[in-house]
Amino acid sequence: MSGGQVGPLLALRWRMIRNPGVQIGLAVASILALGLIGMSVLSSASADLGRQTAQDVGLGDLTAALDRTGEVAALMPSLMLAFALLCVVAPLAAGGGTELIPESQLVAYPVRVSTLVRLSFILAPLNIAWYLQVLLLAAATSYAIRGPQGPHLPLVVLVAFLAACTALGQAIGWALVGVRRTKRGRRGTWALLGVLLAIAGWIVVTDRGADVLDASPTLRVLSAQLRAADGDVYGAAPVVLVLLAATAVGYVAAVRIASWALRRPGDLGVDGPLSRPVERRRLEADDTVYQVLLRTDRASVWRSPPLRRGIIVLAVLPTAAAAIASLPWTSIALLPPLVASGAALLFGVNALCLDGSGAVWVASQPLDHRLVLRSKARVIAEACAASVALVLVGAALRASEIPDLTDVVAVLGAAVSCTALVVATSMHLSVTRPHRADLRGPRDTPAPPGTMALYSARLALATTTAGLFFFAATLAPTPMPSLVLTAGLLLWAAWSWSRTRRRWDDPAVRARAASTVAFG
Repeated sequence: MSGGQVGPLLALRWRMIRNPGVQIGLAVASILALGLIGMSVLSSASADLGRQTAQDVGLGDLTAALDRTGEVAALMPSLMLAFALLCVVAPLAAGGGTELIPESQLVAYPVRVSTLVRLSFILAPLNIAWYLQVLLLAAATSYAIRGPQGPHLPLVVLVAFLAACTALGQAIGWALVGVRRTKRGRRGTWALLGVLLAIAGWIVVTDRGADVLDASPTLRVLSAQLRAADGDVYGAAPVVLVLLAATAVGYVAAVRIASWALRRPGDLGVDGPLSRPVERRRLEADDTVYQVLLRTDRASVWRSPPLRRGIIVLAVLPTAAAAIASLPWTSIALLPPLVASGAALLFGVNALCLDGSGAVWVASQPLDHRLVLRSKARVIAEACAASVALVLVGAALRASEIPDLTDVVAVLGAAVSCTALVVATSMHLSVTRPHRADLRGPRDTPAPPGTMALYSARLALATTTAGLFFFAATLAPTPMPSLVLTAGLLLWAAWSWSRTRRRWDDPAVRARAASTVAFG
């Protein structure tokens, strides 16, 4: 059975982690992740909100029920809808699902398609955005939707909803993988993306975000949670059964669709982007070595299918979401840290892998070795800054209030300092912990899944903490706290960058990095 293949593959992946520190970090992170969710549920459930019971709640009475459950419950449909969109977008950006072991290393073994799908389900919590959404939904449910018996029954409804969204998202992701194996399919997906962007723009321009939310099925899930909180198990049971059925259908569909997608002959070897000849660029008379390296690194990013897809997704979706949400400026200050860390996870945490098998050749050239490091840092900074700028433009155009000087300084300070912080951290990880990564397949990542999870948690912790400080700075009467915080983070980033450069000056460090990214 395919279930018997999941355990050995997980054990194999665990043994492939040669660094004991990474193994310990993964174990501790897993325990902390589960403990944090449990603590949030228990602490939120113990809060006395003075909530009235919501008996006989139906869709028509949902507004009155929300008045009794408070503002947190009123935000639940939006949070659920955001999680549903994330479950759809994450597999699309990952090319069907996250790989536990690269497909090229398993091609000689009879690994079933259902095993790959199950492993993709298991790896879903390694996405820091997925985990944070689950943590937020669990805390919000325990805080605002609880009855005499506590939040246990509403949490059952929530778990069924999370499972259904994840399963259906996997099925949609694998379907797109199969469709995009032909040139016509790729053109069709770009056309579909254009239609979706046009619809999102129409919603923003006409201010119909509330109408879209009212038509969302997440309202029925919230209604079922309210019924469960009041002990009406039979009233909530139909929604739970539908969600469980959707989970089963999504899993079966994901297995069937993945089998079809992986066996479907494609034309990428005929006219795909990886098969097109790369013309040699003519050097200009005034071109410097640094400019040549910079152009090469930029081209390496754009030629990689997973990086190109990730950059487009990161540029479009957060911008559209920020525009639709119509956020206040205190919340906009939280966006630059999150977006910058997401951009760095595309390739920045292992930027030296952009050279690939040519890393040894680059290292053998008679050039200043610091130019190679500067070029990689410049490309990471450009990706992070462009993503942050786009999401800030989208959020600013639809902000719910007019900013004052304090708000503007805080948001700009968060954008500049958090970008510098992310770039410095990424370059430190790239030099100290290089990995072999081709970044050619649709599901390739710059580092193994476990390492990516640790990198994601590390960046999320640092940037989220900085974002919260800038959020608090927007509440200050003067912009001085934002200026002080920005200067402090920039100084820390500069110190980290200088330490990384000094380490890069060591020939042994450069040789280890070049050999690792070139040969593994």
